[in-house]
Amino acid sequence: MIVISNAGPLIALARIRHFELLRDLFGHLLIPQAVYEEVVVKGAGRPGAYETASACGDWLNVVSVKDVTIVRSLLARLGKGESEAIALALEKKADLLLMDDLKARAVAEFMGLAVSGTVGVVFQAYRQGIVSDLNQVLDALRAKGFWIDDDVYNRVLRSK
Repeated sequence: MIVISNAGPLIALARIRHFELLRDLFGHLLIPQAVYEEVVVKGAGRPGAYETASACGDWLNVVSVKDVTIVRSLLARLGKGESEAIALALEKKADLLLMDDLKARAVAEFMGLAVSGTVGVVFQAYRQGIVSDLNQVLDALRAKGFWIDDDVYNRVLRSK
């Protein structure tokens, strides 16, 4: 399974000390260079920086986007990390793209990509028995400032 991630899920899961869910759930993860720069270089000392840097070369790999034409066209509407993540997902024919930004997700879905966010990752980990207390993890995300719409929160809890 080819899974590409944008910065959001890396940072959010690191913030609640559940970064390893990405490894446990997907085994291997790819991120574009711009996401590495955002999380590790510009985000040095912040949640996700150490975790991402430590996982690089093990179960997480940084990959350069080959077709910068797609990136350039997306930069008019999205940030560099989001643009590169979408371009990389298209290049690699990814099975799943992880990102939280609603605008970027809409663009990715319009381009035919399967997209999930941090809440989707947590829910999938719960369904696979990797997370035992779904409420606790979702509440931890909210406590750390991660916005989860009340309807989404309730729908996820009802689905368990």
